Amino acid sequence: MKVFVSWSGKASHDVAKALKDWLPNVIQAVDVFLSSDDIAKGSHWFHELSSVLDECEFGILCLTRDNRSAPWILYEAGALGKRFEEARIVPLLIDLKVADLTGPLAQFNATLLDQEEIEKLVAAINEQLGQEQLTDKQLQHAFALHWPSLEATVQQAAKKASAGSDQFQFDVFLSTPMAAFSTDAEFQKGRAQFKKIFDALKQDCGLSVYWAAEKIESISDFDTLDISVLDDLKALQQCRRFVLVYPQKLVSSALFEAGFALALNRFSHYFVRDRGDLPFLMREIPVSNSNVRIHTSQDWRDYEDLSEKMAKYKDKWFGQ
Repeated sequence: MKVFVSWSGKASHDVAKALKDWLPNVIQAVDVFLSSDDIAKGSHWFHELSSVLDECEFGILCLTRDNRSAPWILYEAGALGKRFEEARIVPLLIDLKVADLTGPLAQFNATLLDQEEIEKLVAAINEQLGQEQLTDKQLQHAFALHWPSLEATVQQAAKKASAGSDQFQFDVFLSTPMAAFSTDAEFQKGRAQFKKIFDALKQDCGLSVYWAAEKIESISDFDTLDISVLDDLKALQQCRRFVLVYPQKLVSSALFEAGFALALNRFSHYFVRDRGDLPFLMREIPVSNSNVRIHTSQDWRDYEDLSEKMAKYKDKWFGQ
């Protein structure tokens, strides 16, 4: 029987890789699929993944505080959910509690990362094997024999995930093209619109937000370019997620900030009127990087509408 293990991020991948090596030692009839190991370089990655998802009979989602709203995790959970009932999809909580799950993942029966819970997970997998399943006595013996080899790895991954979650000062870095305005009147008008997004993220979504323009009320308030860039990049390193609001094609440092967020592997949302307003390479990023989503005018009409949708979809977009 093929078991699909979903992951996103270093700590999640460490647990997923450990399960791939460990589970077949406990239950020999199990074959664990891990995308990082089992999809050949140069192959049609999305097609290959879709085919494997259709073959799997059980799914484990390796979840951390940082990846629980990752688009790719949600996609794989949804794809598995179309194949079989919820009892065969198990979120494995690395640095989370069951109460931390919201949105679509909350419907599944989650497993904590400890010996008793993992043993129940293994028993649930064994039950799906039909005539190939181990007896209770065989399973208990195999689990007791091999648990020590998994325990150290999962404990280290949990520490890594917790350390990663604690490193961020802000939930969101909000990037807007403020310096692109040529007159103070244009600046004031644009800032008033962008502030609606800032207020929605902070007040309606309950997020801590870094927005460089929060204390810049006119063009004359800007710092020199070298100081402002250094401040913004330092802040971006302390932000868990990145939001770009780019209403028209402009020459703006906001695009540079988006590139830096990508280099930091931050979950990113680009809100644009027209996908074509983005530089060509940025338009294609979501094809190869599941951490980036582009929202066009089909998704939001104006700033009021976008503010409402941020509050409505805060769990899905920002994992709160």
